[in-house]
Amino acid sequence: MRIAVFSDVHGNLAALAAVLEEVRARGPFDQVINAGDLVFGGPRPREVMALLLEEAYPTVVGNTDEWVAGLAGGPGATVEWTRRLLLPEHLHYLRGLPRSYRVEPPAGPPLVVVHATPRSTTESIMPDAPPAVLAGALEEARARTLAYGHIHRPYVRAVDRGLVVNVGSVGFPFDGDPRPAWAVFTLRDGRWTAEIARVAYDQEAVARDLLESDHPDATTFARRVRTGTA
Repeated sequence: MRIAVFSDVHGNLAALAAVLEEVRARGPFDQVINAGDLVFGGPRPREVMALLLEEAYPTVVGNTDEWVAGLAGGPGATVEWTRRLLLPEHLHYLRGLPRSYRVEPPAGPPLVVVHATPRSTTESIMPDAPPAVLAGALEEARARTLAYGHIHRPYVRAVDRGLVVNVGSVGFPFDGDPRPAWAVFTLRDGRWTAEIARVAYDQEAVARDLLESDHPDATTFARRVRTGTA
């Protein structure tokens, strides 16, 4: 079994298109799963929503999805700008997303996908988190393999309790590499393994798209696109 997981598109349509093209090239996959934060921040939230609804991937809710959907408070101006560009059906979709998604192979251990942690869309498990923190997250997930997004810093870490993977960010990587990141999970002989994949795209065009729009924080998000940093 092979599973592709991506996260944190953040309204960056060009980056999403590049990742999905790479997913198709490296496929077939048994499932493609979206770990949340779909539209906030980038220049094309409506187009991203339209594409993701068309693809109909299993998707979990992210913290910025909750902001845009009105389920939690967030940075006002950019939230309002994003919400204004979406259609009512887009907001309805965001409000109905689950907190986690569980892959239950017929002959293997489960893989759980969340946005941040199994209990929260806002907690941050960083790449250098103590092993006990990762083990606790696996215990909360009731699984030995956990995939998440949120921190925009991809990594793969094995611990005593199993495997924890941050799949990185499609729209705004924060690890110094501006190329979109996603992850490939492979189940073989009863064990999940994972690798991080990167793909190039025209991030300068996205930065210009932001700066030429009426986005209220265009300068910040254009810098993030260009540099791959927070």
